[in-house]
Amino acid sequence: MAFILYLSVLAGTFFSAHSSVQKDDHAPYLVYLKSHFNPCVGVLIKSNWVLAPAHCYLPNLKVMLGNFRIRVRDGTEQTINPIQIIRYWNHSHSAPQDDLMLIKLAKPATLNHKVQTLPLATSTVRPGTNCLLSGLDWSQDNNSRHPDLRQNLEAPVMADKDCQKTKQGKSHRNSLCVKFVKVFSRIFGEVAVATVICQNKLQGIEVGQFMGGDVGIYTNVQKYVTWIENITKNK
Repeated sequence: MAFILYLSVLAGTFFSAHSSVQKDDHAPYLVYLKSHFNPCVGVLIKSNWVLAPAHCYLPNLKVMLGNFRIRVRDGTEQTINPIQIIRYWNHSHSAPQDDLMLIKLAKPATLNHKVQTLPLATSTVRPGTNCLLSGLDWSQDNNSRHPDLRQNLEAPVMADKDCQKTKQGKSHRNSLCVKFVKVFSRIFGEVAVATVICQNKLQGIEVGQFMGGDVGIYTNVQKYVTWIENITKNK
């Protein structure tokens, strides 16, 4: 599926790996979009709204928050049904950069140390800024199809002109390019590095496919803030 990711850490070589068991969840704003199909990831931007890629519009979708770890229950686990899903009006296969949708939850999430909202960026981050890439992964003893760990990596944002020179970036507008520059001690497995967090705000979200190589392409969220706020305001 388009949102399955394998990070390339050496030219021409792709790796997937399990993560070591972690004691804390490092990205409490990430939510798991569980369905009968492949896993997907969204971001809790308000207590009752999730921002996610539009390609995550899947049948029998459930939104899972809080602790994801198997065999460990700490009372923060929440599963909430969506009551409304709104895809960005211009989203299509020919406009992958508009791969966004909003999910309204049937009830507000209960916020705690493992369930938190993340504010949206309202300006473009400067090239070279190191940002946090957040996604979900599998612990070593997890053999199920559902991830149980939140994971983070750091990587710098590329300048637009450099992004447009890459094979991955030249066909995208409203995009944010991130350069993977080192071998990671923990490598994401089969769920995309779905978000780019810059200066503690949501700057990017994946565009539905990972092009491979050492460049990741993300929708630049700040260009859609007006649309997001118009839909979620007072609702």
